[in-house]
Amino acid sequence: MGIRYYKKKRAPKYTEKQLQEIPIRACHFYRELLKYDYELVVDAEKYFLLHNASVPTNRGFYSSDRHTTAPDVKFKRTKKFEPKLLQAVTRKTYFNSCIKARLMPFIDSYHTKEKVLFWPDLASSHYDHNVIHYLNDNKVKFVPIECNPQNCP
Repeated sequence: MGIRYYKKKRAPKYTEKQLQEIPIRACHFYRELLKYDYELVVDAEKYFLLHNASVPTNRGFYSSDRHTTAPDVKFKRTKKFEPKLLQAVTRKTYFNSCIKARLMPFIDSYHTKEKVLFWPDLASSHYDHNVIHYLNDNKVKFVPIECNPQNCP
């Protein structure tokens, strides 16, 4: 029969606005990375679902040719955040517990400040004026919010 089972791949779910902004921001960011010999430091979170989504049922799909299978069958579209749950970090907590207590000692211990490019995600606390002033005062370059692509890397 030729039908085989394939595992579905995860792919982010984007809004129309994000789909328009991503190529522009990613291209600008890529050009910036090519200009200098940066040591990239990424601020990325790990998200855990509250429901049991790891059950092996319906993780895949059956097809005779996975290359001709429709994308909505091949990919399981997921959002970065669950619709009804969001644990936020305040600007003060992020500044004191993450930037001052962890990021700066990490950069000072393992990197040359002048070569570091800090890449936070797009959370508002990551671009708080205190965080930006602190990074500028300590001569740590960071990706500006207008150049930061969504759901990357």
